[in-house]
Amino acid sequence: MNNPCIECGKERIEGRSWKEKSGASVVTHTQTICPDSGCQKIVDKAIADRKEKSASLIKKKLDAKMAKEKLLATN
Repeated sequence: MNNPCIECGKERIEGRSWKEKSGASVVTHTQTICPDSGCQKIVDKAIADRKEKSASLIKKKLDAKMAKEKLLATN
């Protein structure tokens, strides 16, 4: 098994592929998905939740940095 699903452990399959041009190179991207569509929905939700949490933490860190810089500028 080369690429098991993180939720159920089944071997993931190729979902879609696309090509992008990056400068002089052409890069081929391949998205793999779980063959069980219900399981894939759970995985997609978990990934979206992690991305949202990460973006929230980055925003909080940036806001704290801006507040600190503002505080230092007024002193």
